[in-house]
Amino acid sequence: MKSQIIEKLKKIESQNNVTILYACESGSRAWGFDNAESDYDVRFIYKSNNLKDYVSLSSKKDVIEVMEGDLDIVGWDLKKALLLHYRGNPNLREWIISPIKYIDWKIDIFKSLPDFDDAILKYHYTSIASNNWKLLSLNDLEITKKVIKMYLYNCRCILAWLLLDMGINPPINIFEMLKHVDDDIKNDICYLIKYYKNCCIENLNLEVISRINKWMGENLEIMRKDFPKTNKNHDFEAYDEKFFEILSEDFENYI
Repeated sequence: MKSQIIEKLKKIESQNNVTILYACESGSRAWGFDNAESDYDVRFIYKSNNLKDYVSLSSKKDVIEVMEGDLDIVGWDLKKALLLHYRGNPNLREWIISPIKYIDWKIDIFKSLPDFDDAILKYHYTSIASNNWKLLSLNDLEITKKVIKMYLYNCRCILAWLLLDMGINPPINIFEMLKHVDDDIKNDICYLIKYYKNCCIENLNLEVISRINKWMGENLEIMRKDFPKTNKNHDFEAYDEKFFEILSEDFENYI
């Protein structure tokens, strides 16, 4: 499938007159709990091949979206990606550290820029986990495939927060995260992953769900009480310099 995805990305480049700088998987396949029904969530960062798109007074489209079969493809323009990095966008961070890459950087445009702010990341994971918990904690909730996936997604958000609280830069793959937690919860989450990967065809052990609910509830109490304020004031000039550096060769060729 990787070769088909790369071929599709090449077509997107041609059809949109862009150069894709980086492309990766972002979703259940990168998180480590995909199953036979999972889509491919392809994400990429691109640069327009037309310099006028960056010097025009009018606003230009900065997102490319393609839905085709089991492919869910989204790309962000270089300028948009740099602005989101400046703001500490957690989704962009997960794209950058994805373990599944379709097109890797020739030169990593984010390498010399400031790190993502832990406070922003913790707020992000707390917000998602809290919103999902409102549904997952309902007594009469029917345990469907969609709900099991939400459980796993919520576990991943809580694990990411816990790692940040330990001073560890969290990976996005859930198995890598589980290396840092107690065996009891690790075993329960691994059981749920196995159940989901098998497309939920076995009888679910509800005691596992009960223990995971308890673990999520206890940790969410802690997470909600800890909302550290961001204290990093990034130098916007560094982002401008990076943007000009990437486009400088285009200026020379365009003139």
